Amino acid sequence: MQDAQDLKRLAADLAVFAQHLQDQSERAVQHVDRSAEELHRAAQGVGAGAQELAQQIVQAVQAQAQEAVGRGAELAFGSIGTQLRDSADVATRAAQALDDQRKKIERAQQNLIYKSAVALLIGSLLAVGGSWYFARKSLRLIERAEFGAEILDATKAGTLTRCDGKLCARAGKRFGAKGEYVLIE
Repeated sequence: MQDAQDLKRLAADLAVFAQHLQDQSERAVQHVDRSAEELHRAAQGVGAGAQELAQQIVQAVQAQAQEAVGRGAELAFGSIGTQLRDSADVATRAAQALDDQRKKIERAQQNLIYKSAVALLIGSLLAVGGSWYFARKSLRLIERAEFGAEILDATKAGTLTRCDGKLCARAGKRFGAKGEYVLIE
């Protein structure tokens, strides 16, 4: 009879111990879940320089979670060990998902950098082209203004004048292959 009571007490102690282990493993899983959520939030706001740190943190959390769950599984028995292994697998998959998201963010940032560089190059080419166009236009205007100034000087000197409402020029020596140009004095 004493043996039966000892067995009952041992079974009750083992049940309490198993419940204690299950509580610890649930807290460990909750801690891992919170850590994973914090890492996920942190990874979304991470710049290029902090991405390596986020990866190291994910790996450290992953390793700690596996170790904690593994230790609990060694102490537990039956379904508790299976639950702990399942929790470790879930934590591992969550850490892998976070790492995959970090890699996607890196690729998106690289694409954005490339697109920005192309946009800057196109903008620069447009600015150079526009500047060239306006410079050529300004040179033409300057040339026209110089020609107009020469006409004004010739009018003031009396080389050009109006004769019966038409333009007259004092002619001098002829130039050109056919003599079509006359030097205005």
